[in-house]
Amino acid sequence: MFKKILKGLGFTLLVIIGLFTFALAWTSYKAASYEETAIPYMDKAIKDISTWQVDTVRSYLVVSTNDRVSESDLQALVKGLSKMGRLVEIGEFQFMNVSSTAMAGEESGSFVTYRVPAKYENGDGLITITLQEVDDSFQVYSFNLNSLALLK
Repeated sequence: MFKKILKGLGFTLLVIIGLFTFALAWTSYKAASYEETAIPYMDKAIKDISTWQVDTVRSYLVVSTNDRVSESDLQALVKGLSKMGRLVEIGEFQFMNVSSTAMAGEESGSFVTYRVPAKYENGDGLITITLQEVDDSFQVYSFNLNSLALLK
């Protein structure tokens, strides 16, 4: 009886380890598939968005995001983010996930999310950026900049 319980626990543990290994391998595979395309796009997009020009920010956003954000709201948002000052340095991109549905709204397609630390003139920040695949390129679905410098 005790051997059966040990065999059952051993089998369960083996399945859990197998699933964990599969999840890590799948994440690495998906991250590698976006490394050559998404990272150069984000590098340019973050540098351009960090000039804090409303028209530039709007040019990177997907149509659905542009439709949801009014001109006055976008101006207020960009004005608030401009407190960060000019972009000094972008850190290493960290792949977070890829999804076939958006986090908010009802959009479908491929969405890839990365986090990247960034140094600005007035403080450090952590950017979380979600891109939507559009044809053979990307557009910014969401751009989130967290920084204590924004509280000043």
